[in-house]
Amino acid sequence: MSDSTVSDLLIELGCEELPAGSVMPMAQHLGKSLGEVLSKADLCSTAPTVFATPRRIAVLFSGVGAQQAQMEVERRGPAKAAAFKDGEPTKALQGFLRSANASVEQLTTIETPKGEWVVLKQTQAGKTLSEVVAKALPDAIKNLPMPKRMKWGAHPHEFLRPVVWLLAMYGSDVIDVEVLGLKSGNKTRGHRFHAPDEITVSAPSDYEAALQKAYVMAEPAKRRANIKSQVEALAETLKGTPVLDEELIDEVNALVEWPVACAGKFDEEFLEIPKEALIQTMQENQRYFALLDSKGELHPAFITIANLESRNPEVVIDGNERVIRPRFADTMFFWNQDKKVSLASHQEQLSRLLFQEKLGSVADKVARMGTVGDWLGGQLSVNKSDISTAVNLCKCDLNTEIVKELPKMQGICGRYYALRDKHNASVVEAMEQHYFPKQAGGALPGSDVSQVVSLADKTDTLVGIFGLGMVPTGAKDPFALRRACIGIARIIVEQEHDIDLVELLESSQASYGNRLEKPDMQAMLGYLIERLRGYLSERGNAADAIDAVLAKQITRPLDIVSRLEAIEAFRKTDAAVSLAAASKRMGNILKKVDEVLPEYVDPALLKEPAEKDLFKLLEAVQPSIEEAMSRRDYASSMRDTAQLKVPVDTFFDNVMVMDEDTALRVNRLALLKRINALCCSTAELGLLRPEELASASA
Repeated sequence: MSDSTVSDLLIELGCEELPAGSVMPMAQHLGKSLGEVLSKADLCSTAPTVFATPRRIAVLFSGVGAQQAQMEVERRGPAKAAAFKDGEPTKALQGFLRSANASVEQLTTIETPKGEWVVLKQTQAGKTLSEVVAKALPDAIKNLPMPKRMKWGAHPHEFLRPVVWLLAMYGSDVIDVEVLGLKSGNKTRGHRFHAPDEITVSAPSDYEAALQKAYVMAEPAKRRANIKSQVEALAETLKGTPVLDEELIDEVNALVEWPVACAGKFDEEFLEIPKEALIQTMQENQRYFALLDSKGELHPAFITIANLESRNPEVVIDGNERVIRPRFADTMFFWNQDKKVSLASHQEQLSRLLFQEKLGSVADKVARMGTVGDWLGGQLSVNKSDISTAVNLCKCDLNTEIVKELPKMQGICGRYYALRDKHNASVVEAMEQHYFPKQAGGALPGSDVSQVVSLADKTDTLVGIFGLGMVPTGAKDPFALRRACIGIARIIVEQEHDIDLVELLESSQASYGNRLEKPDMQAMLGYLIERLRGYLSERGNAADAIDAVLAKQITRPLDIVSRLEAIEAFRKTDAAVSLAAASKRMGNILKKVDEVLPEYVDPALLKEPAEKDLFKLLEAVQPSIEEAMSRRDYASSMRDTAQLKVPVDTFFDNVMVMDEDTALRVNRLALLKRINALCCSTAELGLLRPEELASASA
């Protein structure tokens, strides 16, 4: 910055009510865009405070410079040979000087690979903050993320909603800028009803307080905390616990400027409906917060957030109660209709529900799931009769009236209806839990039956979609294959099921018969393994340890986890750094060998004491390592492997592997081959990073 003058910069764009989902993204994008411009201009290095309400997006930067520092700029003119003729400036040089407002006396020359060129060095005044903002703001607003732009009145401008005012201030001064047909000023507006008149802002630092007096809580984090606090306090007076869905809080926060919590009630007769259906209706249709009693059952009351302090709050409450009543009545009608038939009676209709055009109906999917479920039941010793019943019923609620009205109730309704039909507990549980986990880190299916049905469902989707060549790309994943794969990995690992992924995929692929167009087992397996890799990384396993284990081409996730545990323990030992480096060295040597190496080492050809000692120890520890590997006791295997550290180091210090004598060289290479294979029984040690191992063992 050219001088020490700094002050606060405030930009606010006021408009008609924005959609809830756009408020924060637009405000954050505005702050990020302007922040990058100010930082690049060396005028501000601090992150902005972002303000966002349904009627405004604003950003406040502190410590902003008034003007950029002067800059030394160098402009290259024509080549010297073309710049002067007979000692006089040519037309080319004259044009260059005019454009730069300079004289011949100010010119210098530089040598380049192409010859000597004329150069003009000038001191350029830095731009003022007003100039920077005037240029940057229109572009920042033009590029704000919004689903659809609109025009209003006779204006040619486009924005998500009609814009009403523009505030742009630096300190106490207005920055002269124009966007969307609005000229900047120092005025904002308060709450539409409580304080509709214009408010003059004397300085950016006064902005938030001025709006607070005008019934606008402009800072979104503070408003959100206020909403949550009000809901919790009001719920306590009603002797209930609010269902504080985070997404609902965010949505409500983007719908109000002055939150005021109000409570309402509904008829207890509606409590006959599954509580999840009522909660979903309240949250998604009305943005109400449901209440639970001390037993976790639904309380016949709700809390809503109004956007004003009403003189007659009972009128607001009555209006909300009247709105929710017909919605609950509709849900009650659907519930009563569904009660007339059993869950199993919907099975026949599944053939009319499409899963995927080329993969058939939901009934086809259920049949395939039954095949995979039967195979899994045999692998895991789970009751096949319960699996069959659960598979056949798990998609039936897709045909119920409540799920048709409230799609998120799938599985949940199935649980209620299966319980009503007196199915056993494991079948009832599987109706909902075969969809688990529903989000990252979400709960897993509880019973073995639920886990089997969940694995069968997710694997069928993965194999089917991949089998059509519809591999997810970028952010596009319409069948949620990433989530399905992570679910498969988590269920197998965390529920400790010893399942081979290849066998699982093959079982599912076989259930499709000839329906699949591009069945590529390696592609499916690779995709699943990559999701497993990410999951293991999130569990805290080191990336190089994961690479080292996966390089063994293991396809049993439980086996992979066991090997990782052994490697993580091994990497903390003194032997880890040395053997990892030695394994990498051995691998590099063996890659360059053209000869076909013998499987066995000839003891008679071992000449040096170091190679004799190494061979002797190899013969001693190999049986115990192989026996431990057969039991999947990888910790014991790695402890025995650690014994090779000293003789391996000694071997490399004292033995010339690539001896001129062919017999000695081949024998030593065969020894290295056996040693490296033994060292890498659990994982490819050469892929471990020695620098990280050193810090782990320190």
